[in-house]
Amino acid sequence: MAAMTLGTLVEGFFLEWLARDRKASPNTLAAYRDAFRLFFAWLESERGIPPADAKIDDVSGANVNAFLVYLEKSRGCAPSTVNCRLAAFQSFARYAARQEPDRLGQYTSIAEVPRRKERRREVDYLTAEEVGWLLECCDPGSSTELMVAMLYNTGARISELVSIRADDVVEVPGGRYHVRFLGKGRKERTVPLWEDTSRLLAAYMTANDIRDGQHIFKGRNVEHLSRSGARARIDALAAGASVEHPELKAKTITPHVFRHSTAMAMLYAGVDIATVAIWLGHESITTTHKYVVTNMAAKEAALAKIRPDWNIGKGGRYRASPDILQFLNSI
Repeated sequence: MAAMTLGTLVEGFFLEWLARDRKASPNTLAAYRDAFRLFFAWLESERGIPPADAKIDDVSGANVNAFLVYLEKSRGCAPSTVNCRLAAFQSFARYAARQEPDRLGQYTSIAEVPRRKERRREVDYLTAEEVGWLLECCDPGSSTELMVAMLYNTGARISELVSIRADDVVEVPGGRYHVRFLGKGRKERTVPLWEDTSRLLAAYMTANDIRDGQHIFKGRNVEHLSRSGARARIDALAAGASVEHPELKAKTITPHVFRHSTAMAMLYAGVDIATVAIWLGHESITTTHKYVVTNMAAKEAALAKIRPDWNIGKGGRYRASPDILQFLNSI
């Protein structure tokens, strides 16, 4: 049996392990591709090894760790970004170890490269009133108005929202709608819409003649609105709304903040954390726990149960080779 080359391993990792076996999302494929492209560029500039001459031995724990240091020091990448790059190589190491068990020590060294410590910030979110201000500043019947309403109603990731088609919208008795999302790990979940959101969606689909098979949020010269396109619309809306409501200037308003806002609104309303996790499509309830940590009202309510005489209303609130590169570029 012929010895495997680095190019063979990389192609197998992307085409067999990620795409076929793991059914990785396009976002994961793109992120891992970029990690390898950056690594091969670093390997050539720092080690003098062109992608065409790169060998399997060059993808070692020492080189991967040195590459991560380069990302931190030279490119100024945040720990979260560095950890995302590391995840690509550790996933590759798991695949490669199955293909070449005699190199287990080399691949184990990659698996043992430590993750960078990330600073955990409290979740930033919008109140219902603040979301209302944003909606007031939208052009009636616009895609931006519908996007904001659906993001807050469903708590969907922006990648999930821009991917929905007319087929994913199901009308239920009472003139309301349910929307089916395909989330991380190819997991499906269905979320009901409020009556006002349902009316916005129905009117928008009718006005834009959106039929089965067509995306709700269409893009220019692309299949559907991209995440960056959605971010641009939210940025423009936030800038305009901040003029009318200066309080919004202190807020970080991104598509993902609406997801945080949905979770916090549900917790404030007394919804249990397990239900919130299911609503958001979280794999584990541990992921949802960060919202509980931020929920100051829940903390105060817990404190009031310990000391019923403590009045929370009195103030005091806590404030590659060319071939490898060509392959990666083609993904």
